[in-house]
Amino acid sequence: MGRGKTTDGAAEHPLSTPGAPPAPASSGRQPVVTAVLLTSLAWLVVAGGALWLLRQPQPVAFQLQPAPATATPAPPPTPGPIQVEVAGAVLAPGVYELPAGARAGDAIAAAGGLAPNADAAALNLAQPLQDGEKLVAPTPAPARPATAASVAGRASDLGATRSGGLDLAGATLIDINQATVEELDTLPAIGPVTAQAIVDYRAANGPFRAIEDLVNVKGIGPATLEKLRALITVGE
Repeated sequence: MGRGKTTDGAAEHPLSTPGAPPAPASSGRQPVVTAVLLTSLAWLVVAGGALWLLRQPQPVAFQLQPAPATATPAPPPTPGPIQVEVAGAVLAPGVYELPAGARAGDAIAAAGGLAPNADAAALNLAQPLQDGEKLVAPTPAPARPATAASVAGRASDLGATRSGGLDLAGATLIDINQATVEELDTLPAIGPVTAQAIVDYRAANGPFRAIEDLVNVKGIGPATLEKLRALITVGE
């Protein structure tokens, strides 16, 4: 009989290689364990991702608001011309139309300039003008005659009398024969009572013939007469 065959109809079995280890027996639990491991790993990945997302800062939603509309201010109206009356010492007085912001010098120029007798020093040519204003160019004030009080002050300061050489040219002397009580009251050292006494004496005795006759009036002595000598006169 040949090698490897059995007799009596026995089943044939392959021959094993001498010295080879036996093949491990396959287990039915291995697929289950693998599935559990994969499922656990998947859950760990999902849980880790969820935890990572929870730890991230939440985005803040911003809503952009449009800028509030601002009204553009309207430009100021352009001021119109003004009407100014120019009077006084100018060559052509009248009412003139001038641009807004005009000055006194502009009004004087519109009126032909200052007259020869104008007091230019009394004018402020830079003065701003308003609508409806009246601008008057002045003339120098006339010299006022010296009053009794002013002459008395000069006579007192200089210690002078008419004979002492005080120049009284232009001074208004009071005529004691024509003066009223009010005019006599302006003289130094003469009050209303003495002024009335002078008028009463004049009415009773006639006009004074000389200044020295004033000493005959009650209340006037030589000292008072000397104060009045440079300030009074006697008319015809």
